[in-house]
Amino acid sequence: MTRVVEALKDIIKQELSGQLIIRDPLDNSSAWEAYFGNGKLHFATSTLGQRERLIYLTRHHHPDFKLSDFAIGQSDYKFITHQWQSGKLSLQQVRQLAFTCTQEAFVHIMALGTAEMEFNLDAHLDVLILSTSAQQVITPVKQLIWQWQKIRPHITSPLVRVYLSNIDSLYKLLWQQLQSTKAIESYQSALTQNLCLYSTANQLNIDVQELSHMLLPLVRNRSAQISAYGQKQDEERPVIACIDDSQTVQNSVKLTLEAQGYEVISLLKPAQAMTKLVRTHPMLILLDISMPDINGYELCQLLRKSPSLKSVPILMLSSRDGLFDRLKARMVGADDYMTKPFTPTELVNLVNKYVSQALVNA
Repeated sequence: MTRVVEALKDIIKQELSGQLIIRDPLDNSSAWEAYFGNGKLHFATSTLGQRERLIYLTRHHHPDFKLSDFAIGQSDYKFITHQWQSGKLSLQQVRQLAFTCTQEAFVHIMALGTAEMEFNLDAHLDVLILSTSAQQVITPVKQLIWQWQKIRPHITSPLVRVYLSNIDSLYKLLWQQLQSTKAIESYQSALTQNLCLYSTANQLNIDVQELSHMLLPLVRNRSAQISAYGQKQDEERPVIACIDDSQTVQNSVKLTLEAQGYEVISLLKPAQAMTKLVRTHPMLILLDISMPDINGYELCQLLRKSPSLKSVPILMLSSRDGLFDRLKARMVGADDYMTKPFTPTELVNLVNKYVSQALVNA
């Protein structure tokens, strides 16, 4: 175990270039990484939960920046540099975003105090958009670092997952502050999804440290359970529902999307689909137009009337490619339209597009 501040001093003094990996001694699944060039900081981030963290930081610190194409498996740094390379954000804007991510990471890196660390001289970033001193990053957030050091014995970082197991305790805690049953219900909803704190704070539109302070009494009396970010990885695959009476189509969709890390729910009987969809609440629904009992247009209208499913993106599947068919699909509430037969690449690209948007808006 090495003191983080001493490791930083050595890197700066020796003007080292490479990647510093810092492991959280209280959470074996969690680590942070920082990239240096000649002793200057280029970028810092978490090794897990990059999507949730970047979405939270962007909404909280740069609400005018629009994140709409954060692909599954993409690193936060690649995403940030792509925004500049594609012309979506200016160089100044991506530098601001990279600085925000780096500074917030160093709040949690410095809060560790001591940690197991390793320095990789061969690791580097392909595209450089930021070069700053550690002092410029750390000095403005010293108070925040101190506050997280106090929280850490109970909540190690915003990467942890929280699950509310005692709803009565939440009501008792928040009633005096909020005086609103509706507001408390929004907290209850967010805190029973086993999300990491970045995502929970994002849902509640609250600062993640403020949320952590609020949760401390619930964690101490075990009304809220804390778990490591990695403990939900298997459960967290985005769920895609496919409603199609063709077993061939179902097999093709399942094989293609599960290879990309999705969980696919195959629904061959459209009449039974509604109950299953409400229970699983998928991120995207693939819906065939031509089916027995009820056609896709009618089912799409029903889905749009369901309070719990009305905002779920719907992608219509059809062997017909006429303008009228596409227009009718839009009129009944579909978000997009894909003509059969489609290639695996076409399916993956369209699914990635809508799942990425859903995750940003979550």
